[in-house]
Amino acid sequence: MQGLEALEIVLPATVAGLMIALVHSVLGIEVLRRGIIFIDLAIAQIAGLCVVLTALWLHEPSWSQTQIAAGIAALCAAAFFRWVENVLPHEQEAVIGSCFVLAASAILLALANHPQGGEKIQHILSGQILFISWSQIMAFLPLYAAAALLWFGVPRVRTGIGFFGLFALVATASVQLVGVYVVFASLILPALAVNTMVRRKAVVATVVSMLSVIIGITVSTLHDLPAGPVMVLAFAVVTILCRVSYGIYYRD
Repeated sequence: MQGLEALEIVLPATVAGLMIALVHSVLGIEVLRRGIIFIDLAIAQIAGLCVVLTALWLHEPSWSQTQIAAGIAALCAAAFFRWVENVLPHEQEAVIGSCFVLAASAILLALANHPQGGEKIQHILSGQILFISWSQIMAFLPLYAAAALLWFGVPRVRTGIGFFGLFALVATASVQLVGVYVVFASLILPALAVNTMVRRKAVVATVVSMLSVIIGITVSTLHDLPAGPVMVLAFAVVTILCRVSYGIYYRD
């Protein structure tokens, strides 16, 4: 791959990855604090299911039709999970995990006889970040910018239905850009990296997330490997190094 051609692929992928990292790093800390680890997988999978069903039913849906349908499905899921949190708090994680499995199974059934079913499933799970275009980035950028502004500017958004709704919209966009696996890794692993810290959690989690994105995209490009799985591994390695380094630095 020539230098200019590689740059045209890597640059938008890196920008998209960093855009997601900035928002996911703070959302993931809240997810871990609440103990609802599977919510990202569940909402991402439900959004992915809605994208698949919209494509199957409308054949060639417009971008806006897909986003509206996926967004409504994700918001409905978020409202349901909020209701479960209030009514069945001790069973919340089990319900969320079950919804993930149901949505994943529904996708497999919906694409069972589709000629490109395997490719579509792989796209939902591991994404195609190296094929992201600038137009896609510009389409989703206002959502991520609004999410960041609300999170830091309106603290009430972090509680109650506000958190679930914001999380649902962000996850819906992210799963279409980077896939379910990277969505989960970028939310949970940076949060785990800083979970034992007392101060500057959000800052360190953001650094861990951004570094993981850069390493993952660079390695996948240089070695011609699938970017999604490589990024997940990069998140894991950087998280482990962060935890080990922090433990050594602050050990008695």
